[in-house]
Amino acid sequence: MKCLWLTRKYPRPANSGELIYSDGLIRSLAKTDTELTVIAHDNGQKPVGNGSDLSVFHDGDGVEWRLGRPVLGSRVPSLFTKYPADTWRLKNGGPEKAFRQAFLTEDWDVIVIDHAAIAWAMNVIQRTRRSRSRGKFPQIVYVSHNHEAKIRREIAKNSSAFFLKKLALQYDAEKYARQENELCREVDLVTAITETEVAAYRKLFPDQEYLCLTPGYDGFVAELGKKIGEDTPRRVVMSGSFEWIAKRINLDLFLEKAASPLLDAGIEVQIVGKTEEKFRLEMVEKFPGIEFAGRVPEMTPYLLNARLSLIVEEFGGGFKLKALDYIFHGLPLAGLKNAVDGLPLSSPENILLEPDTEALVASIILCIDDMDRLNRMRETSLKICCESFQWETRGRVLYERILNRSCRLSEE
Repeated sequence: MKCLWLTRKYPRPANSGELIYSDGLIRSLAKTDTELTVIAHDNGQKPVGNGSDLSVFHDGDGVEWRLGRPVLGSRVPSLFTKYPADTWRLKNGGPEKAFRQAFLTEDWDVIVIDHAAIAWAMNVIQRTRRSRSRGKFPQIVYVSHNHEAKIRREIAKNSSAFFLKKLALQYDAEKYARQENELCREVDLVTAITETEVAAYRKLFPDQEYLCLTPGYDGFVAELGKKIGEDTPRRVVMSGSFEWIAKRINLDLFLEKAASPLLDAGIEVQIVGKTEEKFRLEMVEKFPGIEFAGRVPEMTPYLLNARLSLIVEEFGGGFKLKALDYIFHGLPLAGLKNAVDGLPLSSPENILLEPDTEALVASIILCIDDMDRLNRMRETSLKICCESFQWETRGRVLYERILNRSCRLSEE
């Protein structure tokens, strides 16, 4: 099978949820009988190309990468186009030209649009589809990371930005929604990261074909025998990337309600992950007593030195990949019920979940010194997730679904 995969940027180092998910699927699919070519922007943090509009790089998995510039352009021009800001920036600087050339001059069995922001490719696909017979046209697969229409509208609604910026966010959200809806109508297969999001898509587009692809995990795994003890700091930790506005809003909403009661109870709160230094300093000033570590070279030491981890997003969907980092590091997970989707865990046996922040904070204060409960949660969640999240099965499932669709089409 010959596959052309379009994604946002070269996903290594994979230090955010979207990069981890894209990287895992690409590596996993590359292990099947697939000749895989990926078009993306280079990664500005650690580029592998020469900085031009088109660099070609072959990785150790046998994947050919055709990479655009590592630095993205301004968001402002997107206001005068049909494209959301992310889409406008991602199509320029090489990828659009590289895709057009590859799509029109080479034969492909499947085109994968990895993330709704890559929907700029549909212009070329739709024009070409009209001129070709359906049987000779490659399958088009949309790999979603979130229900973008929902989450972008929630971002705009919950933003505390000044009027004009909030208006721009609302305008951008509606463009994102139209773009994602077009993908769901036009492609041959939509994948979603949780069954909840599959159901949300199916409600709007009941005739589409869907596949749930929860993520896998291939990082550090804690020893089952290790225990949380009195010498473990009375600390809760939240990790991740706080570059995206949705993550920042959710963090601010949580700390507004949780910072004071947790600190008053003598519980340390540690926020670890990449973000702009300006935002980190703003949070330090707004929430004195909370430790904002910012970007760190390695997350593991922080995850091995706390009693509980946090997932507390009040809005936004999808599978939170940091949940697997927590669990596989042997760190019990506490979170909001609506924020933890796709985990095969039950509360209170394996995980601590509450319906709102106030209730969650109260439960954390009660639980933080209960070593038996913390270690029971730690061990049971780790055992369950070790059996449930393997990347190699995700690529194989996607590969087999595409092959099965090809067989059905050839028989029609």
